[in-house]
Amino acid sequence: MNRNRAYHGAIRGFSLAFVVLGVLLLVVTLANGGGPASIGFLMGILFVAVGVGRYWIASRQSR
Repeated sequence: MNRNRAYHGAIRGFSLAFVVLGVLLLVVTLANGGGPASIGFLMGILFVAVGVGRYWIASRQSR
């Protein structure tokens, strides 16, 4: 495995971790009675957006 392939694999792994963490934040916030304006909900949306955005950028660069 070369360095470039390992780097792109790590980027995709961390992107997936951010998406999972964001979804987890959303679920826990909503389960505990938080609404769309709560900090946990907003942080969850931001984590999902960062994860999806970074994954999209990495997939475009690897072509």
